[in-house]
Amino acid sequence: MEMYDVAVLGGGPGGYVAAIRGGQLGAKVCVVEEASLGGTCLNRGCIPSKAFYESASRVLAVRNGAEFGIRAAFEGVDLGACVARKNRVVGTLVGGVQKLLQGYGVEVIQGRGALTAPDAIQVRTPDGASRVVRARNVIVATGSRPASLPGIQPDGVRIHTSDSIWDLETLPQRLAIVGGGVIGCELAYMFAAFGCRVTVIEALDRILATEEKEASRTVHRSLEALGVEIRTGVKVAGAEAGSSEVSVALEGGDRVLADCAVVAVGRAPASEGIGLEDLGVETDERGRIRVNDEMETTVPGVYAVGDVVGQYLLAHVATSEALVAMHNSLGKKYWMDYSIVPYAVFTKPEVASVGAKEDELKASGTPYKVGRFAFGASGKALCMGEPEGFIKILSHEDTGRILGATIVGAHASDIVGEVAVAMRMEASPGDIVTTIHVHPTISEVILEASEDTMGLSIHRMARRRREQ
Repeated sequence: MEMYDVAVLGGGPGGYVAAIRGGQLGAKVCVVEEASLGGTCLNRGCIPSKAFYESASRVLAVRNGAEFGIRAAFEGVDLGACVARKNRVVGTLVGGVQKLLQGYGVEVIQGRGALTAPDAIQVRTPDGASRVVRARNVIVATGSRPASLPGIQPDGVRIHTSDSIWDLETLPQRLAIVGGGVIGCELAYMFAAFGCRVTVIEALDRILATEEKEASRTVHRSLEALGVEIRTGVKVAGAEAGSSEVSVALEGGDRVLADCAVVAVGRAPASEGIGLEDLGVETDERGRIRVNDEMETTVPGVYAVGDVVGQYLLAHVATSEALVAMHNSLGKKYWMDYSIVPYAVFTKPEVASVGAKEDELKASGTPYKVGRFAFGASGKALCMGEPEGFIKILSHEDTGRILGATIVGAHASDIVGEVAVAMRMEASPGDIVTTIHVHPTISEVILEASEDTMGLSIHRMARRRREQ
């Protein structure tokens, strides 16, 4: 029987990246995937949502064209055309992954796999046949599925999950979104921009509850300006789908009526039914696979990466974990470092964060400085018609090292990487200040906020006088 150096179970951002790296290093690698390569990210998550995000942004650009001297009549949104464009983008990227795997000599095995031994995966192929794949090491990268709520049964017609909503080709007049976290707020922005009457229902006291309160408030105001109704501190008791609408029942007796509803309460690891229990691979109470900092599970030679591990449910974290796992499975020594993980929320304005938040520093008693700058004082932001937002940089009062940042504004997702690199290099705001930035660009807000930690921001009125 053919023996692989590494078999990867799952072909998402964790799985296919691990496989490509293995191929680059000369290993004999296979990927077992039951659906499309690219996993949730390429097919049902990051990429579909960003395709819709760009469509929504174009809608607002047309609607606000008069501000820029452009006369244009907005005739409406063809959601079917948005879906078709999304499918073309997805198809291009999935095809690219296929070519990369082929180019690096990685075999793709279509089918559903389950571990039967530390070195064996039983694969059930689409035609009903079965085969055993043997490998010296295995990387589990099975991803996640939409989390569910009691009393709500998605049907893909009236009640959707964050997986199925991207294939909705008829724009609903009313959309109820259960959950005001990252997924829920992104959906609210997009569909409100398309012209839907959107209601967001969130059990906690504010949307984007894991973000800085200032960021949460800014996005809240922005969504309300688009006509989104936000109901916080409200729990959902259930939902009933009828022939023409869905009724979302709230605890306390109230109801929200909509043409469609989407459950956006996060994701759960896809760790069931893949043989982990019989093999002795430990999972926690939420089904997340336990791994060490080398991404190895409790069974030697079996590694796990990505959403099924659940440290961060982010594609770019999965890719980093995948590289660590593949190198270690080939006898090298790599360790996963989660100390600097940037991420973004694609609303309008965008929210991007990296490192510590101010409440965390206060709670730990860490001495720190704050530097702030408003997008409304940025020349590029004003030229773009994007004055909403701010940046806040936190640095250690004694060592000067940057500890974290929150950016709310246009292209926040594109510029947060500068702060992440600065943190990786153990830089201070002073290091950023002495680095010339292109003018006019959005990235200048990082420069200005860094200057503000010293009370020296050029385009912000000083909070204190400079020491003589």
